[in-house]
Amino acid sequence: MKVIVQALLMVLCVHYGFTQDLDINLNPQQAFILDKTKGTLEVKICNCHTASTTAPSDKPRPQISFPDNLMLKGITNTDGSPLIGFTVQSSSNDPGNHSVRLLANTVLPNTSCTSFLIQVEGNGIGTGIITATLGSQGPQTDGNYTTNDNALAAIPVQVNFPVTLKEFRARKEEGLAILTWTTTEEMNASHFDVQRSENGKHWQTLANVPAKGTSKIRTDYSFTDANPQNGQNLYRLHMIDLDGSATYSTICNLRFEFQPQFVFPNPAKDFLNVKVDDWNKIQGIVIRDTQGRQIYRSTDRRTDRIDLTDFVAGIYIVEIVKSNGETKISRIVVAR
Repeated sequence: MKVIVQALLMVLCVHYGFTQDLDINLNPQQAFILDKTKGTLEVKICNCHTASTTAPSDKPRPQISFPDNLMLKGITNTDGSPLIGFTVQSSSNDPGNHSVRLLANTVLPNTSCTSFLIQVEGNGIGTGIITATLGSQGPQTDGNYTTNDNALAAIPVQVNFPVTLKEFRARKEEGLAILTWTTTEEMNASHFDVQRSENGKHWQTLANVPAKGTSKIRTDYSFTDANPQNGQNLYRLHMIDLDGSATYSTICNLRFEFQPQFVFPNPAKDFLNVKVDDWNKIQGIVIRDTQGRQIYRSTDRRTDRIDLTDFVAGIYIVEIVKSNGETKISRIVVAR
């Protein structure tokens, strides 16, 4: 599902030779929020006049209005602490009037800004425009250029995907990428596409993992990427509902630094090819399972193609033993 977010911020700072000028800006802190979940909007007011004049207190009065699908939940400083520097004059979640009006009760020096956060919660699917107007309590301050007293932004509210993803993790285990994730609730979930990318732009689906479907208990999932790329590996989950709606997990990043490949393909099916520069320096080849049990040992020095038809599906360790005792180890996956 692609989300296109449009945010229009009107910011003009023009010097007209008057005393001071203020502008107001709206900055959504996320591209979108899910229905019945919370999001945050930053409101920033700046004294952008070129003259060194301080904006007075108890004059600037910002009002921010939201569409009905965004409920007001609170107002704080940018660090989440109780709001200071502003007094809330009115706040409403009445139908057709989701808005808040504040009064700045401290001065604002020239070329400085002050910000606060408004917490909202999704109250229905859709995209509505958020508007902000910077008015004045009492007569308008001389020189306030009213064109930049307005700002527009949008926070779309999306359908809440019926999987509660508690965590998604990736770890390296020798040459493998082990992905694990946990859900605490599922409702009509279809499956997870496990995806990988080298640059975050182009994604490849590695596997399709069926979801539990409908469940209110903890469910653990895992997938092993037996052939990660040399360098950066980005992983994410594409979580898909039975009705086709979908969303993505956060992205996990693993980096691998591999030596040149000596055995291929990987995963393998019926045969494994072995690449060696000088077979005269090779003592033999051994293949073991993950328990360390020997499954195969070469009968002669040159074995550049190994028959795997009798191997059961699973992970194996290939040891290429040199005459000087040095051993090169590779992990392979035999797939059926």
